[in-house]
Amino acid sequence: MTFKNQKEEVMEIELTSYGKHLLSKGKFRPSFYAFFDDDVLYDAEYTGEAEVQNNAQKRILEETPRTRVQVSYSGIETEVAKQIESARANKKDLKESFQSTREKHYSLSAPLGNSSVSSDYAPSWDVTLYGSEFTQQRRVKTGDHQTTQIPQMEVKDSVYETFVTNKRQTQSVSNVFDANFEAYDNGNSIEIGHDDFILEIDELHTDSMKENYEIEVFIVEEDTVDSETVETLIPLSFKKQQRGNVVNGILVEEREKRQTIAIDETYVEYYLDIDIDTDIRKDRLCDLGYSTDFSKRGYIKVDCKVDRKSPSRMGEVYEELEQNLPISGDDC
Repeated sequence: MTFKNQKEEVMEIELTSYGKHLLSKGKFRPSFYAFFDDDVLYDAEYTGEAEVQNNAQKRILEETPRTRVQVSYSGIETEVAKQIESARANKKDLKESFQSTREKHYSLSAPLGNSSVSSDYAPSWDVTLYGSEFTQQRRVKTGDHQTTQIPQMEVKDSVYETFVTNKRQTQSVSNVFDANFEAYDNGNSIEIGHDDFILEIDELHTDSMKENYEIEVFIVEEDTVDSETVETLIPLSFKKQQRGNVVNGILVEEREKRQTIAIDETYVEYYLDIDIDTDIRKDRLCDLGYSTDFSKRGYIKVDCKVDRKSPSRMGEVYEELEQNLPISGDDC
């Protein structure tokens, strides 16, 4: 471990192992940056020492030694062995490497943010759940690189039921997967009924600068290392949406606009469907007890008296005619 010469070295940039991997494949495209102050002690009273406020600036800028950039927080050989083991077990392609949990989520976990100048409180989350209930709310502490408290809320288990339905009959189940199940010769097909729930997440005491939040989905794998349980987060990808003739932000010809994407275990859609904002059907919002709260930033205006859809009975208006009926009546 070495220290920087703060009088000569102002900025230092180092690529992580995953960054070097992306650079070697021509896929290293950084799109944003963040600042951190984990190594700064603004108030010396936390160490039990008294300090004049005017001396804090000199102590922080000139008298505090700083180590060089650390890019690895886990064993490189251990991570490579895990990648090879996953590839041999056909869990993933060896070329599709991903950044380890410690480097991505635990090493730099507290970037500098902005608080609203109109509020005296620190930023916080306001989470409302519709259609289900929280079974436990707690803070999970992780000791990788630094001790971080991660809020975690567990939701009651959702129930999935399979049943046989006849497409010729009126659909009586409202919460059915919109999946294309092939019907059998007798007209029956197997459907999956499921429980939905809605999370309304609002960030308090900050200025609204972005349209949406970022959503990430992981599979949690647990390993036992030295009699301790270690969690590994396996990231999943979302299927890229294609709207009209625009594919990945590029306008293409009509015949090229639809690309077949094989949904496998690495995609979120393989396990569940996630709808956000206005993509959620308003009748489902009403069924799950959602009510519009105009004090929330991302509220959805819903009028359940108008938006609630009643089951359609258009299929019962006309009856099937018997075959080989005699032709009667005048020509039109």
